Amino acid sequence: MTELTGILLAGGASTRFGSPKALARLDGETLAERAWRLLGECCSTRFAVGKRADGLPLPFELVDDESDVRAPLAGLVAGLRAAETDLCVVVPVDCPSLTADALRRLAGECRDAAVPQTGPLPGAYRRTVLPVLERRLAAGELRLRDALGELDVAIVELPEQLLANVNAPPYSTAPVEVLRHPGGHAERDLVAVEEPLELRIGAAPIAVTMRTPGQDEELALGFAVGEGLDPIRASLPADLPVNTVELEVRAFDPERLRRHFYTSSSCGVCGKGALAAVAVQAPPVESTLAVDAAPLAALPDRLREAQATFAATGGLHAAGLFAPTGDLLCVREDVGRHNALDKVVGWAFQSRRLPLSDAILCVTGRLSFELVQKTASAGCPVLVGVGAPSSLAVELADAQGVTLCGWARGGRVSVYTRAARVSDAG
Repeated sequence: MTELTGILLAGGASTRFGSPKALARLDGETLAERAWRLLGECCSTRFAVGKRADGLPLPFELVDDESDVRAPLAGLVAGLRAAETDLCVVVPVDCPSLTADALRRLAGECRDAAVPQTGPLPGAYRRTVLPVLERRLAAGELRLRDALGELDVAIVELPEQLLANVNAPPYSTAPVEVLRHPGGHAERDLVAVEEPLELRIGAAPIAVTMRTPGQDEELALGFAVGEGLDPIRASLPADLPVNTVELEVRAFDPERLRRHFYTSSSCGVCGKGALAAVAVQAPPVESTLAVDAAPLAALPDRLREAQATFAATGGLHAAGLFAPTGDLLCVREDVGRHNALDKVVGWAFQSRRLPLSDAILCVTGRLSFELVQKTASAGCPVLVGVGAPSSLAVELADAQGVTLCGWARGGRVSVYTRAARVSDAG
């Protein structure tokens, strides 16, 4: 039997996925544990490659890729350098349906490399390809698929179901049976998960929101920022009840919170005195940010491309945080657009990015008063949406110094407030 080294590409935090894929759980084990077990079934030695600086709590040793870039090519180069055998099989952490037989087929047909019909990963590679891959990595030519053009590669036809990537968190979707008309044929479909989340302060429930599971601590922190609670941290309660997060905050007035917080998966804060309440808890946004109209108009399309669970279900809203250059910094999905925005703000809080004075927020759907409130509370100067704003959203945005941009689609965008921040380069 040929000696075979197994290389697991552990990856890191995923902007699209919302968290490290390696730690996502499927059928009682993490994707990393699942891939590690698979390599143990067919390889004489195995190890994982990633970035130790990410601090992923993995149950096995991680070889650092010692690269400044985040790309599979960097991981593959580091893995081949560390391998004890000439022939290696390389597995990304997000292919949970792979089998040992499929990896053996790739290894058995390997020339310089052997890959399935879908692309370069998973694959079998020989250490002799290192000079080509190292040269391309040093030159910044990071597309592994392009590197295959310089190698003698065998294409191995494998069943498509074995090659499926996990691009949406497993806990965010649920399978259902659906009857399709016309024709009346039954088939399986995926729908977005919606479950209640109870938020607590000092072990006392303060609110319940219907949300899509995932990034619950971020949601709680973003909610706290929006409500002016001055959060410190969010965590699972000591008694570990399902669908519950404990908040630690510096400022908590339970009576005010009861008056102003009523939520469901489609509607958020409402009540008299809302404008005044926002003005008290969040000063007007101060920012020197200036942006061009054309990149703003393109943000909803860029956000849509990053919506992994929407692609699987068609049933989720999203919020995204963008740099002034248009680079996507964070995306979160949820059945409620206000929850999605809370998750993004919570991520920014944990990343020590607040206030968001040099960033842009973009949301799917219409622009409500509540979304403007959360934007202002996060100190963000620009909010973009694919739909129209409400009258109260426009009023609040103007009062709080937020540039409100709606109908962003097809190269066009309508600026409703604080239009001086947006220029028309065309």
